[in-house]
Amino acid sequence: MRPDNFVSFFEANAFMSDKQKDSKREEILKAAEQEFIQKGYDGARIMGIAERAGVGHPLLYYHFKTKKELFNNVVQRKIGLLRRAIMVSWDEADGTATNKLSSIIGEHFDFVKDNVDYLRFQFQEIERHPELFEEIREKARQDIANMTEILQKDLDSAAAERSIEAIDARTLVEDIIALNLFFHLTAPTLHKIECHTNDNDYYERRKKENITLILKRLNPKASDTNF
Repeated sequence: MRPDNFVSFFEANAFMSDKQKDSKREEILKAAEQEFIQKGYDGARIMGIAERAGVGHPLLYYHFKTKKELFNNVVQRKIGLLRRAIMVSWDEADGTATNKLSSIIGEHFDFVKDNVDYLRFQFQEIERHPELFEEIREKARQDIANMTEILQKDLDSAAAERSIEAIDARTLVEDIIALNLFFHLTAPTLHKIECHTNDNDYYERRKKENITLILKRLNPKASDTNF
């Protein structure tokens, strides 16, 4: 239930700059993410999120009116972070399509590695509460469509130059997501079985292997040293 007395909040908020408000909003979203991961959507509480973020209830309700709105913003924030990371890596990578693809495969691999607990939570909630993702699903589809449209143009140009085989960009994106996700979701078990002593070396080797597997699909005649 929302608090009735907002006087202290408005007095404090009057002296906050837009930058400070954005910073507080970001802190709330990060706290909400941890609350959702640890307790699930049903177990998460607004009070717990406010305590994690170190803010009062009025400030939290100023930014987010309901738990569902907060959840939607947590998911959309993650989608936005991944989208920006991938598009920046694509734009900044050296000219060839294979270099650009190597960059985004590696960027996605690192993103999944850093957010694997969140992704487990998201998959779990999709099964439990598919209705929560109805609003988000369409935006995610549009984001993927926009990204694949950009990728497709470069892939078609590279295929016309015969540097790679022709491929549908959406299929390629699905392959990258599936390969990287599968590894990270099974990594804890694989790590125990194979008894690796250096986590960083293990993950870097696996990232390189995933990049090579995808690129060899695009250019089966190339040797591993070309990637």
